[in-house]
Amino acid sequence: MQPQRVIVAIKWGPLDGRRAVLSPGDVLRVGRGERAGLVVPHDRQMSALHVELSWDGARCHFRDLKSATGTLRNGEPGLVEGNLVNGDWLKAGETVLTVHVEASTPSREIDDDDQEDEALRAERLSRKAPAEAALGALEDEAARAPLHAIVDTARDRRILELCRESVEEYRSLYDGVEGETMAHVAPYLVRLPAGSRLLASLVREGWGRRWGVYLTSPAPFSEVRRQLRRFLMVEMEGAREQLYFRFYDPRTLATFLPSCSPRQAAEFFGGASAFLFEGDHFAVVRHARPDGLPASDAARD
Repeated sequence: MQPQRVIVAIKWGPLDGRRAVLSPGDVLRVGRGERAGLVVPHDRQMSALHVELSWDGARCHFRDLKSATGTLRNGEPGLVEGNLVNGDWLKAGETVLTVHVEASTPSREIDDDDQEDEALRAERLSRKAPAEAALGALEDEAARAPLHAIVDTARDRRILELCRESVEEYRSLYDGVEGETMAHVAPYLVRLPAGSRLLASLVREGWGRRWGVYLTSPAPFSEVRRQLRRFLMVEMEGAREQLYFRFYDPRTLATFLPSCSPRQAAEFFGGASAFLFEGDHFAVVRHARPDGLPASDAARD
């Protein structure tokens, strides 16, 4: 089994979401200067080399590097060094750094039949075999083309927990103030390379629960996100205001894609080659980009 890693991420500000991953034995220095492993150039309250984090595979340790403004652990002042556990945060200068240990929080699903409600147990068992089949299909997709998920964190707080405890790249489809205030219920784009531990967790725990949808696209992560953001709000005929379009709900996508005109399909697919999601009886539904579909303006930009 692959050893656990530690994910150090910048929270808020212009570098929100930028992360560093520590494998056992790694040391990371955070600071404003170019010699830092994680550089935060805009933070004038941060020293050139401000704080150091290390991970030995069992313990994550931080040490303030005699910075001008000090380092706070979970808001606690006066510490020069100390240990960090999953979910802790540091404040260095004006920058908040979150610390998560990869895949450290187990699933809340119960395997002990004596402790689980009969209806919940039946629901879980009914999803188990289809989820494994779906995982196999999605792993095959990831082996052929870059795979992404659009997950709906409003469905279950476990989704964001899994993302935070993963080394995979993920980012909310919302920006700015909206992104900060709705971070816990926003749709997130997640990159899922072949062999991703996160893919297995998302499918095994979430398949059949409408946690989101999947797509394949050769485009860079930032371009996939920009394309999808275009469809967060739509205008409905007869409506005075734009409405949220929850295309990342499998039921919505199952209705929307077959009804698209060629132009609508071109605009929605952008550079994507296929969308995949759960259908009736938890089966994998795959909508490939129609043959001969012209590139949309967004895909050409």
